[in-house]
Amino acid sequence: MLQAPIPPDDTARLQELRSYGVLDSPDEPSFDDIGALVRDIANTPIGIISLVDENRQWFKSCIGLDAKETPRNISFCGHTILQRTPLIIEDALEDPRFCDNPLVLQEPHIRFYAGFPLISSNGLALGSLCAVDQQPRHLEAHQIQALERLARLAVRQMELKRQSRLLEQAAQAAPEAQEGLAPTSTPRLNQLLTSKEQLLSMVELMLSQSSQAFFGVMRLEFKELRRIANALGEATAMVLRQELQERLAALLPDNASCCELNDQEWLVLTPFTATDEQLGALAAAITQQLQQPVGVAQQLLSSQVAVGAALFQGNYSSANDLLSDAAIALRNAARRPGSHYSCIDLASRIQAQQDLQLESELRRGLSTGQLEPHFQPLFDLQTKRLMGVEALARWRSVNGDLLMPSLFLAAAERAELLGELDLQMIRQSIAASHAMARVHPQQAMVLSLNLSGALLESPTLLDELFALIDAEPLPPNWQLQLEMLEVNLQQPEADIAHTLDQLHQRGVLLAIDDFGTGYSSLSRLNRFPFHSLKVDMSFVKLLDAPDQPSNRILEVIQAMAEALELHTTAEGVETEAQRQWLQRQGFHWGQGYLLAKPMPLQETLNLLLTHQGAAVPL
Repeated sequence: MLQAPIPPDDTARLQELRSYGVLDSPDEPSFDDIGALVRDIANTPIGIISLVDENRQWFKSCIGLDAKETPRNISFCGHTILQRTPLIIEDALEDPRFCDNPLVLQEPHIRFYAGFPLISSNGLALGSLCAVDQQPRHLEAHQIQALERLARLAVRQMELKRQSRLLEQAAQAAPEAQEGLAPTSTPRLNQLLTSKEQLLSMVELMLSQSSQAFFGVMRLEFKELRRIANALGEATAMVLRQELQERLAALLPDNASCCELNDQEWLVLTPFTATDEQLGALAAAITQQLQQPVGVAQQLLSSQVAVGAALFQGNYSSANDLLSDAAIALRNAARRPGSHYSCIDLASRIQAQQDLQLESELRRGLSTGQLEPHFQPLFDLQTKRLMGVEALARWRSVNGDLLMPSLFLAAAERAELLGELDLQMIRQSIAASHAMARVHPQQAMVLSLNLSGALLESPTLLDELFALIDAEPLPPNWQLQLEMLEVNLQQPEADIAHTLDQLHQRGVLLAIDDFGTGYSSLSRLNRFPFHSLKVDMSFVKLLDAPDQPSNRILEVIQAMAEALELHTTAEGVETEAQRQWLQRQGFHWGQGYLLAKPMPLQETLNLLLTHQGAAVPL
């Protein structure tokens, strides 16, 4: 029997091996998963992660064989660590180095051995990843490549374990953490946590198995973390993020793995998930538990959670396709308010394909001028005179159909085109205002447009907006009003104040749109240079409703606006009774079908020619 010589760097190799803290550690699912994958890829009954110390080879994972170690001097792995390429013995009885080895002649009667060296980042061989069989066997090239990748994955898992151990030791040695710092990860989270590259490699390897087992992939989005970080600081968001991660770890099965894709999205792999019902039940539990409030710095915080899930049942050939479907499902879940999960299905996949086509057409339409503004008049509730127009986006498709915002704004948001759409709408509407001004040059008018959060959050697009306003002024006696949802004002207050001041200095009127339907901060209304509130049409619609009338709410809104010296516009005015009630309560302007629906420029010019300068016959 040929014993493997001791390599000259064995002292350094052993020191590196011990630094991982893996020797003689308990069994761990993350390593046993790798051992099981070795068997599946090689089609052998035994898969081993073997680490070679001074006198033995010790098995961190040994699947299919009831053993924990063997002497180093008779080990096959003692030979494997001498090289950087796989050691493959197709029939040990035919190999003079091993034909009289006790492991061949006695239990476990090894005939086939394939060892893939576990090479650390500094080039030292720690042990090997082994596929073993009692029968002669041959490995194909694709099996060898997959096992080489799996060996690298095993080393990365060891490196992650060493990093976690060092972090825990540092935390124990350090004084008590200062208030406001995020807590360290728990052992449970460390057990499941891996890198993005490692998790994707695991998915690819599971897809490459000849006997593929079913498994699930989930993408999770913590929807409120960025808003909380902007409003309350990154330290507070970090504490909440850590608690959400710990809750996620507690819900996942022991054989799961997870990684952080970015500061609010996670990827989860759940091996041996066989049915849509199993995957859906886990996703439902995650959304239910993670949305529960967390106590942070004497306040209760929570984040809505969206989960997108995809199940492998032999129906994917690449990890990219599987993750793309999980992303589609996540997008479907994230669109819905609150916490929801979605599992990919045929209808979702078809819808995603249609969405991509729509996004492509919209991108082309923005470059070729297919976007066109329609205008809805703003009128004085008391005098019934026209006071301005709001420009609303419409899209003329290539076949001539006029598409409403509900059909393309979501696509524009997904394609990150909302800011460009805003700028084009403002540019075209300013040009249209000069045509409208020629009807009655002396009449004061307001041109109002919506401004998206995408534009407000982009310094580059804001600079383009400021340059546009400076370069293309409105006609004399016209003022530009920009409407924004308060939910889109989530940047730090200093940034918001700078943006709003820049607009205010240019003579732009600032309005809060859809007031009353979401979170509204009175301090912001008082501190920032807002000119007006636009009350959401849902309140106007419910005037004198038998079940839940909105009269009292509107009275309070108007009283508050008066106290803050804010102008008010009521949206969705459709009846004369609504106009009269709003006028009696002191609301200034109205907008709605009582006067006119949004209309193209030529119809707007006709309306101005007929009625401008006189009371409008409502």
